[in-house]
Amino acid sequence: MSLSLYKVKQTYFEKLFKSNANNDINHPSSSVSSSSSSNKKIPKVLLLDNITTSIISLSYTQSQLLSNDIILIELVENCQRLSTMKHLECIIYINPNSTSIRHLLEEMKSPHFRKYHVFFNNVAGKNDIEQLAIADEYEAIDKVVEIFQDYYILNDELYLNDSILAKSSVNPVLEQAKSLTSLLLALKKSPIIKFESNSIDLKKLSSELLYIINSNSNNNLFDDLNSRSDTPPVLLLLDRKNDPITPLLTPWTYQSMIHEFLTIDKNVVTLPDNQVILSQQDDSFFNESMYLNYGDLTNKFQKYVEQYKSETKQSSIDNLKSQNLAELKKTLTKFPEYKKISVNILTHLNLISGIDEQISKQQLWDIGELQQTIICDLDNQSEIKNKMIQVLENKSISTVNKIKLVLLYSYKFHNPTDLSFFINKLENDAVTAPLPSQSQLELIKKFTTLFKSHDLTSASARDGVHDQYQSQRQGLSNLFTNRKVNINNLFNRNSANHSGNENVYLSYTPRLNQILTSLIKPDQGLNHNSNLSTLYPEVVKQQYGEDSSSDAIQDLIIYFQGGVTYEELRLVHEFNQSGHKKYNIIIGSDEMLNSGQWLTKMYQMVSKTSRNDQSIDPAGDDFMSSQDRQAQLREIL
Repeated sequence: MSLSLYKVKQTYFEKLFKSNANNDINHPSSSVSSSSSSNKKIPKVLLLDNITTSIISLSYTQSQLLSNDIILIELVENCQRLSTMKHLECIIYINPNSTSIRHLLEEMKSPHFRKYHVFFNNVAGKNDIEQLAIADEYEAIDKVVEIFQDYYILNDELYLNDSILAKSSVNPVLEQAKSLTSLLLALKKSPIIKFESNSIDLKKLSSELLYIINSNSNNNLFDDLNSRSDTPPVLLLLDRKNDPITPLLTPWTYQSMIHEFLTIDKNVVTLPDNQVILSQQDDSFFNESMYLNYGDLTNKFQKYVEQYKSETKQSSIDNLKSQNLAELKKTLTKFPEYKKISVNILTHLNLISGIDEQISKQQLWDIGELQQTIICDLDNQSEIKNKMIQVLENKSISTVNKIKLVLLYSYKFHNPTDLSFFINKLENDAVTAPLPSQSQLELIKKFTTLFKSHDLTSASARDGVHDQYQSQRQGLSNLFTNRKVNINNLFNRNSANHSGNENVYLSYTPRLNQILTSLIKPDQGLNHNSNLSTLYPEVVKQQYGEDSSSDAIQDLIIYFQGGVTYEELRLVHEFNQSGHKKYNIIIGSDEMLNSGQWLTKMYQMVSKTSRNDQSIDPAGDDFMSSQDRQAQLREIL
């Protein structure tokens, strides 16, 4: 069974809104008393909380809701302000947190509508169900159902665990674990848990997940979820801090570039004049282009425009005059589709134009080449240093782009003398404007301490990338001699400039590639997952035994703690599409990152580290906060 998030979304849509929602759908859920109801269509009110509002708006269109007789959408906290409408039914879809439960109980004590269908988007506590039964004095509740969608579905292979509760909770790890548990139940998977053992955050999260799975097994929620699988599914927990490089690099594929230069917020891009919704399901051009590099993208868009011109020309007014009535009717029915295509062309023209403007404005052809050259060993260190000096002395290049290059250089070469020299250049107002802030300078100085080079990254550079691109080094320095070089040639994988290998802009492969290869292709002899620890839920032990982690992996759910990039999503997509063997991999995180957002997170990390350092008295630990003591104790344990 494939790990399809769109299939999950469609199943829950039918369960929430379709007239046959009372029927049993083959999905893990628990429900209390359900009375018979008519299939007659009745106008309905939809009550949401602040968590499910975002989930609904991302998953379902307004037309979909209207087609299912939803005539009013309101927050459950505001329902007391509504007029009593006993001729309407009400669908309540909320998260089972204490605040939303309290609002629900208040509504049940004084119901405004004729009948209620209550849906929780995660596991509801036994005590909450009992309180709800007591509050329902008027017996207005038709049914109570748990559907497991406590996360955002961004596309078929990508989910977002951006929990409002986690951000405000005293125990954010518990809220993250609950959200991931919801995802596992929706996918019907009871997995082995693998996590990076050098991460304290992941140790806590994996332990919380194991406890939830084992305790809910007593409620039969996780029983028999893997009955159709010969090998156990795997939940892979990764820490962003173990790969700080991938979010820093300028991406060169369509979806990644949109997020880098224009920012995607839950599939919405805000442009100066309007908002654009990026839908893999509803936009065929985006679906076919989202993973294309910049050269292939411009080619595809040009063909898309030419095809539209050709089809509309054939249906022009002059041609219509010569057609008989049957042909005329057939042609006219295409006009709405042409209008839709026209709007879509304009949308992507605006997006591509915005990307192209930023590439030119930030001189990213040069910056992107140097980034890849540094991190992938495409030139010797002395040549790279000379190129760095040229960039740092170029006042037209932004301070942020200079900082990114210095961070990459320090991570790769660990040369304190060069780093001090670069910092002096950055602090020279004759060549740098604006001057770097204190937090930016602190990050540069502490970057290699905060993010030590991981064995995977080093091994990749030594064993793979360096040898692969050895033959390119001679031609790289001349690659940009002509600044008007054709974009398509730059991104042609078989370009003569690149000796048949990958072009310079796509040289780097995220660290995730080595982890996935070592997990799902163990026959290749790679041993890069030695830092992964494994936990076995009881239901997995009973079905597969404790040595099942050595089995070939087919179903893999990845969760990045601290943010994930669209380039890592592209990598997952390529794994799913590659080879004769079908892999089922999905990826998610608590945040979608571009380089600007990652830099902001790192500034905060440095600031937090500085505050912790200042809280320690040199003479002893008497002034260390209890929070710091607990952190040290957790690290020791």
